[in-house]
Amino acid sequence: MRLVAAAAIPAPVLPVAPNEAPAQFSPGPMADFAEGQLVASKAMRGAAFLAARYGLGVLVSLGNMLVMTWWIGPHAYGLFVTAAGLITFLGTLGRMGVDVYLIRCEITPDARAYGVATGIILTISTMLAMGGVALVPLLARWFGNQEFVAPYLALLLTIPITALTGVPTAKLERALNYSGLAGVELGGQCLGLLVALAAAWHRLGVWAPVAGYASWQAFILVGTYRAARLHPRVDWGAPMARAMLAYGIGLTASLRAWQMRTLVNPLLVGRFAGAEGVAFVGLAIRIAESLGTVRNAAGRLAIAALARLRNHHEDFHSTLERALRLQILTLGPPLCGFALLGPFAICHIIGERWMPSLTVYPFIAAGVLANSVYNLQASALFVLGKQWMVLRAYSVHLALLGAGTFFLLPHFGLAGYGWAELLACGGYWGIHAGLGHFVILSYRRLLPWLGIFCALLFVPLVNSARMRPSLSATHPAQAAHRLVVWNGKTAVPTKHARTR
Repeated sequence: MRLVAAAAIPAPVLPVAPNEAPAQFSPGPMADFAEGQLVASKAMRGAAFLAARYGLGVLVSLGNMLVMTWWIGPHAYGLFVTAAGLITFLGTLGRMGVDVYLIRCEITPDARAYGVATGIILTISTMLAMGGVALVPLLARWFGNQEFVAPYLALLLTIPITALTGVPTAKLERALNYSGLAGVELGGQCLGLLVALAAAWHRLGVWAPVAGYASWQAFILVGTYRAARLHPRVDWGAPMARAMLAYGIGLTASLRAWQMRTLVNPLLVGRFAGAEGVAFVGLAIRIAESLGTVRNAAGRLAIAALARLRNHHEDFHSTLERALRLQILTLGPPLCGFALLGPFAICHIIGERWMPSLTVYPFIAAGVLANSVYNLQASALFVLGKQWMVLRAYSVHLALLGAGTFFLLPHFGLAGYGWAELLACGGYWGIHAGLGHFVILSYRRLLPWLGIFCALLFVPLVNSARMRPSLSATHPAQAAHRLVVWNGKTAVPTKHARTR
């Protein structure tokens, strides 16, 4: 194992007054051991709370998904996914990495630091919301219709709300206080489900998920401020703001390069396959990411926990390897379970009109598994101050996904997006190579499990391909249905095919 000296990779430090020096403390071996044990204990409790929160959140998310798919249909759901994909990206961009700066800062931020962070985020998120309004004509021209405009404009109002949540959330995560945070997030998710359910019951169509999303974000903003015991305030300080932005810009570029992949579905799939295609791909992504939410818990916990272990080389290395193995073994069974039971679940629970989602689900689930090997490594690079390495890797990933979708989807239908997901996994090599300069990780125990799970994911598609010749001779209608599941062409023709 090789790990650089901690002095070469310092965490951000809040600026102090000229006559004030930060406190110096050099712990001894026993203090190092006690600190490592304390962090490990808090991290395990935090992991338990996050696991419970995300486990219950999966149930709420699946319930919300069933309501939307049953009552509003693919077209309205596709319009919401298109608008929400754009809004979610802008909302997270508004934080500019300031929230992660507050988590990693060596000196505990005071009320003024949180006030400066609030001022930065509020200013940037408001500007992004205004910029989103200015993009409406270009988006309408790109999609060739204006059906998405009204829900898109309504959701633009939630951008400052979503962005500001990062300030109190940073305070809670810095203290590894995931119990209060988990309760607030789960409560907001439940409220969003109830609001969406009521709106869908009154046949409000696309406005049902819009209302649910807005109420969800508003609840989390209020709840996290209360849980963190933080009073909203706006403060200004040029030195402190410069320090936050200097760190945040690099981090934001890396993370947002990754999150820009969420724009591929609304922008590229929406252009070639319409709102229905966005809905089918969006449903497959929603299922795979709901079943793989442990990645979100692990990624959030990793930055807070590894930041405290960066001076403890052996603990840093062993914690990272154990987390990778645990993540793969936790993600694989539910993802493969849905791949095997998906046709039954779609037909008897969600509805047969959603069957084209199975075209891309195995590809997306395989991408989730591949990402689970590297997302914690990316968190480790953030802790080591090497966010630009992550930026390069994520940029390659995004370029491969976008180019693959652009060229493959018009020719292969929805399956083209799936193949683009697999192609984009090549971008993760940059994360592996970058972390290899500091920590050498072994994949010997990971690769066999990864191969088994990926093979199980594609069993239904392989079986459907083998059954096509016999089905076409015995039951033409069923053969056509199987063809939809295999390549998605008959279910979602491209935009040019529909015009012809």
